[in-house]
Amino acid sequence: MRVYDGKNIKFRDGLAGKRRRVWILKTLFFVGLFIAVVGFILYLLFFSGFLDIKEISVNGLDKVNSDRFHNELNKRLNSKWLGLLERQRNVAFFDSDAFKAEALAAFPEIKEVSVSKEPPHSLNITITERETAGVWCFVEVCRYFDREGHTWGEAAKSSGFLILVVDDLRQNVETIDIDLLAGIMLISERLKDMNIFINKFTIPDKFIGDLSAFTSNDYELIFSTDSDINSQLEILDIFLKEKEDSSNFKPGYIDLRISGRIYFK
Repeated sequence: MRVYDGKNIKFRDGLAGKRRRVWILKTLFFVGLFIAVVGFILYLLFFSGFLDIKEISVNGLDKVNSDRFHNELNKRLNSKWLGLLERQRNVAFFDSDAFKAEALAAFPEIKEVSVSKEPPHSLNITITERETAGVWCFVEVCRYFDREGHTWGEAAKSSGFLILVVDDLRQNVETIDIDLLAGIMLISERLKDMNIFINKFTIPDKFIGDLSAFTSNDYELIFSTDSDINSQLEILDIFLKEKEDSSNFKPGYIDLRISGRIYFK
């Protein structure tokens, strides 16, 4: 009689092995299916041309150089994700917000950028440029500006009542003070209503609140931004109406800085 040692008996579980093989095959199938689906989607989105941007409409460019603007746009379109995919050329993935920020940073003369997508191939860009209020000449350079105090470009230094010109003689000043600009705009508009046209405004180097407006009639108006500008303009209007019949009235300057009084020469 043979005696078997149970510790040395080896069993083959055929059913367990079969289940393991089936599980492996199913796993490989679904992994392969997932990879195939992802690959198909990537191909459809980025390689087939199904959603490629092929038509770009840009409207509203006037002050902005068109070639420079399109160069900035092409930088966005040609940018690659992970250095591989040009996903910005896909109308669905084009980052409108990022492009708006880039355009506003590159072109200060642009006020707003609107981007609309028309799948499968169209991109529409509408530009709203800032409205030029005049030319502000700092010590080093003259720039265009709008009513909000934004500056851009370089402008020729000139004078004349067709465009508002501000000659800022202060050293180390490169930005526009909004309150000072508001006062200048108020003076300019009110003087036009009084048929007085300004060739230029001058802010002195040692500015302490006084500024001058040189009129097309060859006399200077001196204002104080520390006093109520409306009151100074009202007194000026009354004074000039009293003098309008005087043929000998040819002042060199009219000083309005002291409240309720006018000095002239």
